[in-house]
Amino acid sequence: MQWLCFVALLMACRSDETTMPPTDLPGGGADDAARAEALLDPANALPVRAKVVALSDRLSIAAAEDKNGGMALSLLAARLRERLWRFDRAATDAREAVELYGQLVDKGGPQSCEADLRRARLLGEMAADGLETFRQLFLAQKRQGASQKNKKCVDSIGRMLEAADGFRPTGAAWEELQAQAARESSAARATPAASGSAGVPPPVLAREEVVVLPDDKAVKDGPVVLQDVNPYSWKLGGRVVLSLSHAARYETGMLAPDPKAKRGHRLYLDLLNTKTKPKLKKSFDAKGLITGVRLGQQKGGTRVVLDLSDAAYRRIFYLPDPFRVVIDVSTRSPASAAATVEGGRRLVRRVTLDPGHGGWDAGAVGPTGLREKDVALDVAHRAATALASDLGVDTMLTRDTDVFIPLEERTARANGFQSDLFLSIHCNATVDGHAKGLEVYILDPSREQDRQAFGAVQRENQSTKTGKILDPQALDAQVASIARGLDAAHTTEGSRLLADLLRKSTMSSLGQRYAGTDDHGVKTAGFFVLLGAQMPSVLYETAFISNPDDEARLGTADYRQKLADAIVNSVRAYREGHK
Repeated sequence: MQWLCFVALLMACRSDETTMPPTDLPGGGADDAARAEALLDPANALPVRAKVVALSDRLSIAAAEDKNGGMALSLLAARLRERLWRFDRAATDAREAVELYGQLVDKGGPQSCEADLRRARLLGEMAADGLETFRQLFLAQKRQGASQKNKKCVDSIGRMLEAADGFRPTGAAWEELQAQAARESSAARATPAASGSAGVPPPVLAREEVVVLPDDKAVKDGPVVLQDVNPYSWKLGGRVVLSLSHAARYETGMLAPDPKAKRGHRLYLDLLNTKTKPKLKKSFDAKGLITGVRLGQQKGGTRVVLDLSDAAYRRIFYLPDPFRVVIDVSTRSPASAAATVEGGRRLVRRVTLDPGHGGWDAGAVGPTGLREKDVALDVAHRAATALASDLGVDTMLTRDTDVFIPLEERTARANGFQSDLFLSIHCNATVDGHAKGLEVYILDPSREQDRQAFGAVQRENQSTKTGKILDPQALDAQVASIARGLDAAHTTEGSRLLADLLRKSTMSSLGQRYAGTDDHGVKTAGFFVLLGAQMPSVLYETAFISNPDDEARLGTADYRQKLADAIVNSVRAYREGHK
């Protein structure tokens, strides 16, 4: 009842959401801006959806081409999408409106406050959650509160926030919200988006939901089979991996809490033209943010429903060969995960170390039989102890013993732990055994992948027993495309910085005792284990286990300890604000 009363109050504050039956566009030969203004008048009816979408898209294109920034046009485009969502509740329209509003907030300027207010209100309504509405309004007020350019708008945010005060979080949740607002304010002061400072990117605003779809050419014409469902859930985040026989199309959305049916927040994903494997369970229990997963057959495909204990940010993408759909949920926005700066120091509270391979997957094997999985685990154990004792950092290992952990679960564990940094530890290898030294890899969707890394990409991404030989070049291109769709750029700068510090720390740690170590630098490649990580992340190729000299070094406790020391020193340098 309290939420319904609050919705009624918000409705009283609106003047542009009245929905009308479809009709033709008014205005005839009027320009697009005038036509949009007419459609936003509650007295006018909406035309068919396709026409409104086309008009909104034309406005967005015109805004991008406007030398003066086109912010007024962008605001019209966003408002059109928002009103269209209120008419037929198509999630695509709401997501597009949120993204357009977010871009205006990032740019600053006279439209920023109105866009922030509309975005906050829309996100709260999409979640049908008073707590989320309060969160978004509170963050909008903190972003806009220092500005006197649009006092009327800022006052409106304040009035709505007062109306939502009954949904204010308490305890740790309230402290975290205040800390998030402080971080965003600090980032905004350090990065004035509207100042036009060369080389300084605007602060990142997280989208509530990101969906990456496979190319239509990759989707099979015939029926696809859902073969397995693997949920991973923790208190603050979780992941569900859906394994399919072939690539499939999918659509997703959120369902509001239903108190009468005793249902909370739910995320659904419709796998089109897909049926479940015979005898596959129809429900899966979990504990944490994801409380359960349910499957249901419906006309045209299979619906997968995730029951959530709280509202969450959502990212849905796919992994190829074999085809998997990955559903990530988190209580922490991707933007806040990247903007963890306090003064000159970076906030590093939690670190995840990922010892590569394990169990049946030995990884690369040296000339005398030394196994990559054993070296990686030992280095991780040594580094974890020092991170905890020397730096006071909470450290998690994705595997603590000789067991196999799928690549997608490794990243899920780091996300669920809400790590500030993620380091995956490996040993390199070549066919001829000549190469030696260290390499550090990151996932950078803005740069072309390093062709010399194709062998490592093939080896490290081969995480199943199918025996199928993966095409590293094709995989690399797909991973880069998926990373771009996930908007992974907000963690790239941190990843590159951590990788460079790790490279320098390693060379310093090895020093004169292991003179002649080749430094192959920081490279970009499409590793599955880095895909979907919500924090700066690197893949650390400590040495070439295929080289006799490097293998001999890796076999000694002294060398492994120096590699562990390098990891600890790089985390320390990152936290202390080094560049």
